Amino acid sequence: MKRGDSLTFKQAVAQTADLGESVWQPGLQARGTHSQHVQCAETERLGGSVNLDEALKPLYPTEPRWDYALGWHRGSGEVAIWVEVHPAYTSEVEVVIRKLQWLRGWLATSAPALDALTKRDESPFFWLATGGVSITRNSPQARRLAKSGLRYPARVVRLE
Repeated sequence: MKRGDSLTFKQAVAQTADLGESVWQPGLQARGTHSQHVQCAETERLGGSVNLDEALKPLYPTEPRWDYALGWHRGSGEVAIWVEVHPAYTSEVEVVIRKLQWLRGWLATSAPALDALTKRDESPFFWLATGGVSITRNSPQARRLAKSGLRYPARVVRLE
């Protein structure tokens, strides 16, 4: 799968052996109670969602699995957006970065179709904070997040 191929998020999920089409959910349904923390003005642009943590738990029970994948219509195609729900304390920065590293490795080796939909130049990796955010924007931890390609933690993910 090459970047730029016209593949929908649902098709990419279906083509991923570790997942399969049965884990894909329309809209934000896979996000359950966390759905209220994802906002989008145009819900018709949502290409579905997957609870990665639950879907991958049987295959990778001890790995630092990422939480959710979302499909988003952008331009003439769809992109994959990745959301981790996690407390936003300075002590948790390395934990979330390890999850991101694991996700990137999994995408490269086990999910090439989803990897192709991941536009890294647009920061597709979101940290959805549970509770408050205890990481200051000018801290070494915030700089480490930025260097890793992970967005600064937020209480709400806004898709535009």
